[in-house]
Amino acid sequence: MASYRFCRSDDVPLLVQAYNECFAPPGGVEPIDRDRFKWWIRVLELWTSSCMVATEGSQLIGVLIAAKRETENCLLAVGVHPGFRHLGHGRHMVTSLGQKLAILGPRRIFAEVPAGDERFRTFLGHCNYTGSETLTDYALEPPFAASHVPPEMIAEIGLDELAAAGFPESRGTLPWGRTVNSVARRQEYFASVRVLALAGVDRFEAALVVDESDSDVRRILAIHHVDDDRGPALAAGLLGHYATLGITPVAWERVHESECAAERAAEWGLRSAAVTLRFETTADPA
Repeated sequence: MASYRFCRSDDVPLLVQAYNECFAPPGGVEPIDRDRFKWWIRVLELWTSSCMVATEGSQLIGVLIAAKRETENCLLAVGVHPGFRHLGHGRHMVTSLGQKLAILGPRRIFAEVPAGDERFRTFLGHCNYTGSETLTDYALEPPFAASHVPPEMIAEIGLDELAAAGFPESRGTLPWGRTVNSVARRQEYFASVRVLALAGVDRFEAALVVDESDSDVRRILAIHHVDDDRGPALAAGLLGHYATLGITPVAWERVHESECAAERAAEWGLRSAAVTLRFETTADPA
């Protein structure tokens, strides 16, 4: 008979093992190690108390990984061992998390799902999650065009200076890994965030927030610009300048249309890649 339990802070090794055996079996997604799991804890605000493992005897048969913030939760992964699928284990874990959050809050839960993962999309539908929004990955790949922005107009600033620069707040839906809180935590724990700003006469007119912790790709975390007709062109110039500072591709992941329209992304030279769908639900008590 299967048993299920929520986890504790000392269950990190067990959760890593359960993820690798149940969510990332051979031929699936990349396995993780403890360092990656701790990165999730620090940057994505994963809570072990929101995670579950399912067992049958000594066999790990299922895992649920979730993160939590003050107003919402994110379902990061749900997996069942290939030998135990289609028996209701995954749905039981998702339902159990919902029942817990219905009492403790916050009640809002969402998941970001690759558009091509039809099996997981169908599963979430059975768990009363509904699709709400579409997020698009963009990429800028070498060879990069020469930049026409004078280097002396570019300043490297801190996140505190960015916050004080007065750029309009993003009106878009930000993915869990690129919220302001996630960006700050990346910098706090890993010091991997850079902010480049384009200086005008008396203010910064565009800014680019990037994470350079991965040697294979430079990741855009945010693009800001002044809220006038010149803003998008200034941001494009700053993006082009940054691209020429390295030889690795530049990626901007899970971008909502209201954060950057597809037409504007194309004007900036960004190529659309993968698509992610956002599903959400409101936790209900048992």
